[in-house]
Amino acid sequence: MSTPTQPAPISRNMWLFAALLGHSAWGVYPVLARYLQLDANLPGMTLLMVANGSALLVMAVVVWWRGELRQLLVRAGWLVAVFAALRAITNVLAARYAPAAQVTLIGLLTPPLVAVMGRVWFDDPPPPRTTLVLIISCIGAVVMLSGDLQQASFWQSSGTSSWVGIALATSSSVLLALYMLSVRRTYKYGISSEATFLLQLIAVVGTAIPISIIQKDNWQPWLHLQPSHWIALGVFAFVIVIGANLLQVYTLRKLGAPLVTSVQAWRLPMAAIVAGLVLGEWVQTPTEFIGAAITAGSVTWYLLTQRKRT
Repeated sequence: MSTPTQPAPISRNMWLFAALLGHSAWGVYPVLARYLQLDANLPGMTLLMVANGSALLVMAVVVWWRGELRQLLVRAGWLVAVFAALRAITNVLAARYAPAAQVTLIGLLTPPLVAVMGRVWFDDPPPPRTTLVLIISCIGAVVMLSGDLQQASFWQSSGTSSWVGIALATSSSVLLALYMLSVRRTYKYGISSEATFLLQLIAVVGTAIPISIIQKDNWQPWLHLQPSHWIALGVFAFVIVIGANLLQVYTLRKLGAPLVTSVQAWRLPMAAIVAGLVLGEWVQTPTEFIGAAITAGSVTWYLLTQRKRT
């Protein structure tokens, strides 16, 4: 049975905070992806190529400097990379066809998928109170979006049916669950977190390039980016693609997939806040505030209970 090691209390607290910080960054991801694709008119595949390509150059230097290039040949790492590439592609395209809050809501499928698949296929039991926090946080998410769910406009995006976005976001959730369950198991093959991340980047860029060519993506919008677009792109590439991904790999290895994904609901209130700042999609109704409070409160309570474990 593969179960996560239990770090010392101080170390555990640090990794719990790192997991929360990583989820906060991922909450910003669909907002910036949507902003750059709609406001700056950047094709999704070119956005993935540039953002992940920049991160690839940085991580290639890091892995080379650490003397870990040979680890890129280990087959176990490439399975994780394939899941990561498919997840990245479906996620960034989902952000184009569906509102950021909707993509984040569908992303809440990942924690229960991880709990079920981890238990059934890997005999990896979730931490105590995981089921309870999943139920409460999902209730909070539904309450938060209850008003929007009743409106036809919630299921439309820029005149295009967002059922495409729903299908992509659902596929992305399944792939993320497979990815998170696989990352933990790369450790026993001697693959470092940095090498694992570099493999992901190679797979993402290597997949995005041919798709972009087949789609005949237009690169002209890149010549007309405004300063605000460049700032958003910098945050997207270096804070989220590099920072959030590394935090995700580190925390998955230290804490295990069930615990890390259990606080994924934190992404929803974070996405709502940033969507208001960037896209003008502000939380306005009482149910939205109540739902956000329920979700954030349940995650905070869960982390505090985990923090006390030794």
